[in-house]
Amino acid sequence: MQKWHKIATLFLGVQIIFVYYLRKHPVFVETYYSNGIYPYIASFLRFLFGWIPFSVGDIFYFLVGIWLVYKVIRFVKSRAKNWKYSFFHFTAIISIIYFLFHLLWGFNYYRLPIQENLNLPLKKYTIEDLTLVTEKLLINVQETHFKLTNNDTIPVVINLPLTELFTASDVAYSKLAKKYPQLNYPYGKVKKSLYSLPLSYMGFSGYLNPFTNEAQVNYLVPKYDIPIIATHEIAHQVGYAKESDANFIGYLACIHSKDILLEYSANLMALNYCLNAIYYSDKEIYKEMVNRIPKGVQLNYQENRKFWHLYKNPLEPYFKNFYDLFLKSNNQHFGIKSYSKIVRLLIAYDKKESQK
Repeated sequence: MQKWHKIATLFLGVQIIFVYYLRKHPVFVETYYSNGIYPYIASFLRFLFGWIPFSVGDIFYFLVGIWLVYKVIRFVKSRAKNWKYSFFHFTAIISIIYFLFHLLWGFNYYRLPIQENLNLPLKKYTIEDLTLVTEKLLINVQETHFKLTNNDTIPVVINLPLTELFTASDVAYSKLAKKYPQLNYPYGKVKKSLYSLPLSYMGFSGYLNPFTNEAQVNYLVPKYDIPIIATHEIAHQVGYAKESDANFIGYLACIHSKDILLEYSANLMALNYCLNAIYYSDKEIYKEMVNRIPKGVQLNYQENRKFWHLYKNPLEPYFKNFYDLFLKSNNQHFGIKSYSKIVRLLIAYDKKESQK
C-alpha cells in the first residue's frame, strides 16, 4: 500500500472537520475565500478554459467516468483480494476530489447569504406584499411580451443563435457590476452542455462545473428560458453557490441589462415563483392574476411544461432526490425547495427600491 493513500485518507477526515467549522463562520468564508482567493481562482480557470468553444468539464467528466468503470471492473475481477488497498485507494481519491471541489468553488456554500451581501432585510411577508410584487411582475411580463411580439396572443419565439444569448448574458453582468461591484465577471463565458439530453431526462436546465468553472446550459430548453438559465449559472461562477442566491442574482442581471428579451425571460421566471406562492396563500387572488396573463405568455408557459413533460421518466425523481440531498449537505437546509426563496428576496428588493 502506498503511503500517500493513508495520508490522503487521514486528510479527508481533517477536511470534513474544517468544512464543519466553516459552516459556523460565514464571515470568515466571505472575507478570506469568497472575496479573497476565490475571484483569482475563478478568473484563472475561466481564462484557462473559457476560450475553448466546447465544454472541457463535460469531457473531463466523461473520461473520469470511463476510468471509474475500469477501476470497478478491475476490482471485481480481482475478487477484492486486497480489500485494504482498495479501500485506502478509493478514500484517497475521494479525499482529492473533496479537496479540489471546495478549494476551487465549494467553500462558497458557506459564505454570507445574498440578503446580507446586498443589504436586503428579509422579513416575513404578507399576502399584500406578495400580491404587490406579483402585480408589478405581471405588468412587466405583459409589457416586455408585447414589445417582443406586438401581439399579446402569440408566444415569444427566439431565432437568435445561442452564442448571442450567451454573450448578452455576459454583457448583463458588466452592467449589473456598475451597481454591485462584487458581481464583477471577468473572462465571462457560458457554454452549451454536451450532456443536454441527459440533463433534460434528469430534469436540469444547467449546471456549473466546479473544477473548470464553466457555466453549462441545457441548450434543448425553450430559448426564451436560456437568458435566465445562463445568468443563473454565471451567478454560480461569480461565487454564489446557493440556488436561491443564484436565482435572484440572475434575475437582477437580466432586469438591469436593458435587453427586452432578457427582461422577459427573468420576469417570466419570477412571476411563476410568485404565482405559485400566491396559490398556496389565496387561490382567489391566484385565479384573478392568472386570468390576466396574456394568451401569448400562457403559450410560452405551456411550451415549457410540454418540454419537461416530454422528458419525464421514472428515474427523474431519483436524480432530484439525490440533488436535494446534495444541496442539504452543502448548507442549503431546504434542498431543492431553496429555489423558492427568491420570492422573499424579490419582495425585500422591491421594498428597498421603492424607498429610493
